[in-house]
Amino acid sequence: MMKEGLYKIEFHTSQGRGRGIIYATGGKLRGGNSAFAFVGSYSVDGEEILARVTTTRHTEDPQFKPLFGTDVVTLVLRGAANGNLIDFEGTALQLPSLPIKIVFSPLSD
Repeated sequence: MMKEGLYKIEFHTSQGRGRGIIYATGGKLRGGNSAFAFVGSYSVDGEEILARVTTTRHTEDPQFKPLFGTDVVTLVLRGAANGNLIDFEGTALQLPSLPIKIVFSPLSD
């Protein structure tokens, strides 16, 4: 189950890691971090949560390197609740051979 509200997100690939925030409401996901905006959607199918999120760079900062080698990617994710957390796994459409893992931790509802 995915509750509506604000989440801290932590993500990693074999190329690096990062974090940010994302707000889930009405099937929409909106968020970002210091360099990237995250815009997408989610749906719940039984115990499984399906999400699609596009990342877009909004700030030119060389300290924030894109994990997939490009500033705009679309992630396709499958996840499930794990206690209070939601664990997602997936790939970017632009680089499907590089898996990503993301953990959503609730901050507020």
